[in-house]
Amino acid sequence: MTTAAQSQRVAVVGAAGWAGSRHARAFTKVGANVTHLVEKDERAVSLAHELGAQVVPSVQELRSDQLDLVVVALPTTLQPDVCADLLTRGFRVLTEKPVAADAESAAIMAAASGVNQRLMVGYTLHQHPAVPLVSQWIKDNDVIAVNVRSVAYKETIGSWRADPKEGGVAVVNGIHAIELVSSWFEGDPRVLATNASSSLYGSPVPEHVVSTLEFPSGAVFSLQSYWSPWQEPQGLNQGDWSLTIDVLATGGRMLWSNDSLHVWTRDGGQHEKNFAPSDLFLRQAEAALRFCAGETPAVTFTQALRATEIADAVRTAAAPGAREALTP
Repeated sequence: MTTAAQSQRVAVVGAAGWAGSRHARAFTKVGANVTHLVEKDERAVSLAHELGAQVVPSVQELRSDQLDLVVVALPTTLQPDVCADLLTRGFRVLTEKPVAADAESAAIMAAASGVNQRLMVGYTLHQHPAVPLVSQWIKDNDVIAVNVRSVAYKETIGSWRADPKEGGVAVVNGIHAIELVSSWFEGDPRVLATNASSSLYGSPVPEHVVSTLEFPSGAVFSLQSYWSPWQEPQGLNQGDWSLTIDVLATGGRMLWSNDSLHVWTRDGGQHEKNFAPSDLFLRQAEAALRFCAGETPAVTFTQALRATEIADAVRTAAAPGAREALTP
């Protein structure tokens, strides 16, 4: 815990939710002072007592001269209006991914003052220690294909996740991989094929999505993303999320699976690196404090919007009657 961290004052909007409570506790653990929790009802009272914070019913109760950062952890459809208001009023903001449920909804944030200077988009995957190694390997190699399997454990699909306006699993979970993979390649990918299903839970949103895209470089990106009623033995976020990224290049292959990284070369060499399980919310809180001190965040509004535009194209291709390859 540093003196700088202790001096950072943080508010969390949507603190009673799963992500909001994780954010609030993570910032407390890294030494920040969580001073305000924003909730309309009493659900955040016990957490406020735990953290020594004050519960307020609205972001309008927050003052920019009393806070260094506001964390917004709301359903995706609600975040753009709240973030745009906070940015316009001079706050520095960390918002949960994605930046909006679709590119059209992101327009209000694009028009907010300071969106490119005072907004950090919370794609926690960038906080994993494997990411710098994978990113450098991809930069150094001629990539043929990237295959991703992203599975989030959910007992049921209800509440805001079951709202069709939220976009289903591709926007809520698959967007992590869409954002990260798109950060490795230039240009807009074409969506070659997409299939979506709601058969696992029978909810009104896509619960399983398989999509194939191609970047201008020729690299093919295959994504399988779904919510699963079965918790896997290993995974990120204390086992709630299982992620595998398999990269094929002319010079070798790299397989990143949760907390392990395996590399094969064409000459027969190979090596493996294992990482201790880490709390990505905790690492993100540390990164956010550096953002408060002036560091550029891993994911800015521009990159987050690009990922949302690609997700839009995936959703459009999955719609009934879609036949042609689409470009975001």
